[in-house]
Amino acid sequence: MGAELRRRRRALAEYEQPTRDAWEADLVAYDLLLCEAAAMLDVPTVGAPGAGEPLTAEQRAGLEEALAGAGLQVQP
Repeated sequence: MGAELRRRRRALAEYEQPTRDAWEADLVAYDLLLCEAAAMLDVPTVGAPGAGEPLTAEQRAGLEEALAGAGLQVQP
């Protein structure tokens, strides 16, 4: 799970000229994995992505930080 999260996060950061649809789909997939990891580690989530909707940047950063505190570092 951790390796997949890190791979997806790197891919999002390294998009050179993303199409909006492709980038957004990858972002939603990353957010869903973040929420899944949080559930596995009993880390509370502040909101969850809706049907095809990404987390806000603040929610994502908070969740990444909370996961790091639980021992799962996803940021490079």
